[in-house]
Amino acid sequence: MVSHKYKTLFIHVPKAAGQSVEAFFLNLHGLKWEERLPLLLAPNAADKIGPPRLAHLHSVDYVRYHFVSQQDFDRYYKFGFVRNPWSRAVSFYKFHGHQHLMSFEKFVITKLPLLIQEQRWFYGPQYDFFYENGENKADFIGKFESLQTDFAKVCKALNMPVQNLPHRNRSTQKGGISGLRKFGRRFVKQPESLLHLLFSRGDKIKSKNYRDYYTPELIAAVEELYKEDVATFEYSFED
Repeated sequence: MVSHKYKTLFIHVPKAAGQSVEAFFLNLHGLKWEERLPLLLAPNAADKIGPPRLAHLHSVDYVRYHFVSQQDFDRYYKFGFVRNPWSRAVSFYKFHGHQHLMSFEKFVITKLPLLIQEQRWFYGPQYDFFYENGENKADFIGKFESLQTDFAKVCKALNMPVQNLPHRNRSTQKGGISGLRKFGRRFVKQPESLLHLLFSRGDKIKSKNYRDYYTPELIAAVEELYKEDVATFEYSFED
């Protein structure tokens, strides 16, 4: 997200409360969600100018694809949020209906590695969004686990009154209308997944605590998949 009015770039890591931040800035600009294009929050059909969702541009992509000048990039306040990789993996599991199609174990061992390879812009390490050749391009990286406290630091850096973030994108986690819509679109794009649903046990855990989904083997598997995040952002399984 880019806001020229407030001279800031928000680097939106998928599944790390990004829509709440975007909703906050849309409100500041007097825009509705359907009017989000001016903040560079739009679908993208041209892979030459970024990922399928421009909201998920990496930090260096803003200049690479000419969305902002190098001069603006250097002087704008650049920030984003990261999330515990083990918690984020469970969130991925519940996104796009994966939990209806397979167990969490199968998702981590077989599906998630493929998703990282094929859709790295969404499922890849959070490290990718901020770092280029080992250099952090952001001015501030907060944490999902201390979202409101860290967002207060963003507000102060931008000389804005400290405000709480609105809650967005919870419906998919709970099932909800949004979750059903995403699940329905999955069948349209991948009708073969209906067979997997009919003959799959799916998620039998159904816990709100991500730790309940893990065995020692799965903890190690996610740590290996997201080893850059674990090391760089100093996460442990219990964080």
